Amino acid sequence: MNIADAHAASGNENHPRGIVASKLMPPADSPSHLLRAQLIETIAGAHTARLVLIRASAGFGKTTLLQQYAAYCRAHRREVAWLRLDAADNDFSRLLQHLDAALPGPRTPRALALDPETFGSSLIERVAAHGKPLAILLDDFESIQGGPVLAFMQDLIAALPPGNPLVVASRVTPELGIGRIRARGELLDINPAALRFTLAEASAFIREKCALPLRDADIATLHRCTEGWATAIYLATLSLRTRTDHAAFVASFSGTNLELAEYLAEDILARQPEACRTFLLETSALPQFSAALCDAATGRSDGREMLDYLERANLFLVPLDGERAWYRYHRLFASFLQHRLRAAQPERERAVHGAAARWYLDAQRPVPAIDHLLDAGDEAAALAEIAHHSRALLGSGRLRLLMRWLDRIGAERLATRPDVGLTYAWVLLLNRRYADAMRTAQNVVDGSAGEPDQASVTFVAEAIRGVLLALTDQVEACAQSSAVLLDRLPDRANFSFYSLTNSLAFSYVCTDRYDEARGVLSRALRRAHDHPYVVMRTMAETIEGIIDLVQGRLGTALARLEISAANATANRTVDSGGGRTSVDSVRSLALYEKNALDDMTHLLADALPRAKRVGVTDGLIATHVLSARAALIEGNVEQWLRLLAELEQLGRAVKSDRAVSAAWLERARVATLEGRLDAAEQALRAATLHADWARTGVSFHASEIDEPVLMRCRLDIAQGRYATAAEALREALEQANARRRHWRALKVRVLLALALEGGGERTGAFDTLTEALRMASHEGFVRAFLDEGEPLMRLIGAWAERGPTQIASLGVVPAFVTQLLEGAPPAHTREATAPDLAPYGSDSPADALTARELDVLRMLSAGHRNRVIAEKLFVSELTVKSHLRKINAKLGAGNRTQAVAIGRAKGLIP
Repeated sequence: MNIADAHAASGNENHPRGIVASKLMPPADSPSHLLRAQLIETIAGAHTARLVLIRASAGFGKTTLLQQYAAYCRAHRREVAWLRLDAADNDFSRLLQHLDAALPGPRTPRALALDPETFGSSLIERVAAHGKPLAILLDDFESIQGGPVLAFMQDLIAALPPGNPLVVASRVTPELGIGRIRARGELLDINPAALRFTLAEASAFIREKCALPLRDADIATLHRCTEGWATAIYLATLSLRTRTDHAAFVASFSGTNLELAEYLAEDILARQPEACRTFLLETSALPQFSAALCDAATGRSDGREMLDYLERANLFLVPLDGERAWYRYHRLFASFLQHRLRAAQPERERAVHGAAARWYLDAQRPVPAIDHLLDAGDEAAALAEIAHHSRALLGSGRLRLLMRWLDRIGAERLATRPDVGLTYAWVLLLNRRYADAMRTAQNVVDGSAGEPDQASVTFVAEAIRGVLLALTDQVEACAQSSAVLLDRLPDRANFSFYSLTNSLAFSYVCTDRYDEARGVLSRALRRAHDHPYVVMRTMAETIEGIIDLVQGRLGTALARLEISAANATANRTVDSGGGRTSVDSVRSLALYEKNALDDMTHLLADALPRAKRVGVTDGLIATHVLSARAALIEGNVEQWLRLLAELEQLGRAVKSDRAVSAAWLERARVATLEGRLDAAEQALRAATLHADWARTGVSFHASEIDEPVLMRCRLDIAQGRYATAAEALREALEQANARRRHWRALKVRVLLALALEGGGERTGAFDTLTEALRMASHEGFVRAFLDEGEPLMRLIGAWAERGPTQIASLGVVPAFVTQLLEGAPPAHTREATAPDLAPYGSDSPADALTARELDVLRMLSAGHRNRVIAEKLFVSELTVKSHLRKINAKLGAGNRTQAVAIGRAKGLIP
């Protein structure tokens, strides 16, 4: 027990006169506090640090971290000197008396303590000569302003032995020569970003400490809006305890929340000088700001000084660049300030926005300028700027940005600018607001009646209608009406021309008119006008890639699509119109067929969120179905179900029967492979109810090999109706070959081989399989075979018994066949089995476990969860998970239950 603990145990009367005992005691641990194990490990591992600075504004858990580190030190036989500072400690003598009382060992003689300089020097010598591990913890360091005290602290830091740091918690960055200490490599700086809860910590805090059963999505939303600020999360949980509509509350949580607003007003804003409060309120109207913008918006000249002060004071200021030229406020703090400004001084808020708009216009930055013009209520000026820049914004794909602006401008004002009105219609159309798009286009046409440009306006409106036909799978109608319309569009209507060109080319591909598709694309590329529509060029290149894919040229398709994606990235296009989503969704299809699942999954992680918002129906289907398949192959059935349900929901929202049907077809496919044939029948019936899109002579690339006819044949094979399936498949193969859709023909051959084998026609099955393997082996179509599971793998195995030489003579690449036979079937076709414990007996030991891994294994056997294990070992949950991965790898276990069973079988644990 150190001297502070002894004082606390004996009561205040045993302290020397003037010593406040409560300043020497860490606060008691609270069950509601979350263990910050990762941060504690970071502090404990900072062996070269003489100063550990924990700095942040109120509510970030500085004192809690300090208290937890003190507990860690005591558990590891490190002595602790704790001192909570206050304003009175600017008296040098008083500070020294309390530090003397906090330090372990005998107190300084009274005579020596009468001279502060001598007293301070003796304390430094005492600390430097202390032979045991020691941590000096100072809380509320922002209270210290006095020069002698700060000078003493700097001398103390310089004298500290290695491994015995001074740990300081402060709301502000103290004047301790931080730059010099950092340059020497002797500083551990734990800033607000480090103190924020991670998503995993927020989840543990909400569910385990606050006992609130929030869903993962709600926790993620709350974590995002609070930016991991512990107090904000805690205050939100107070409100959540009294509510049942958790999702609605979390979605609306902001700085205007009563409990949070009171905390910010009393603990943050009220503590600041008047000049600072005014600066905070006025600049809160700016989403991001620099010193020069602050000066222009507020009419002041102290922007740089105020930003430096706010940063030193850790007042929720977030730097946006390495040079610290641009900043923003913490989102909740900003919304709190904005609400107060709007309530108290609405005219001042509009004036700040107007001044900011002028500053951005002078800097030739129209996007933030338009935002501020709209916030200032100046719709006329905003509309003029939008009209001036709409061509460039359309060209770079900034459609959602345009929609956000134009949604705020009244219909009457939009009617005064037909060009902007038509831009708005395009924006709505490409963001899947089809009815709104057509209504807006018609309003513009009606408003231009009798005007000189009425014909041009009408043709653009018809182009919008033509693109809508393609987007809603009415490709025959699009092909019929759009070719003539291309010649009627005015010269300046470049966006309309390229959009309609791509829609027409896509419609031609869907109806097997490949040469005509290439013809209109070539015509567009030869158009004389210089234009910025990189997104449209990306879409045109994607259509060329689709032609390659459906015609069976997988390698060419993938190479073309990768070049297109690279060009889009190089030109920094923003995928608000779906061009990048389209190319990525087709690339995903190609990567899936090659069985490049890791590359596909990485690509889909970015493409899937975009496909939910914008793009063609094929992009929506491909990204969802492929993401679902990737999840199922990994064994994540819940994710597979969720993604298909989301696809069905989105399909219904945009009235796409094909998207709804695709979700049910994927359910039917998996149910068939798993042998759940009744469920497969039900799913296929549901898909067929939405199958009007599946008509003769029309195909869509995302539904090329997953459509009702082929699903019916797959199910017939599983149900033993081999002849019925074979007859339908022969007809489908003839049609696919006639239409030059060789990707589809490959899949039909694979299923036909299974149908013939099931019907006892081994020779026919082998001949059909040879044709399929010949094409697939040269192009790399792997999943066309693996997706049919064990029955097909057995057939390929029998076919391959003829040997590599004869395989090669048939025009099939032998290595491709080997790849198929060595490839594991999808996870949903395998049954999980318990591990064989025999290899882990005494005769065949597993790799030796470390002492720490044995500790973790013993705690697992006792039924402890990861969090409890982490707390007992004073490590983070991430470290525990790392130990578990190593334990499983060494023991050959698949999960924690298997690890315990194997450990007991081996005698590692009782």
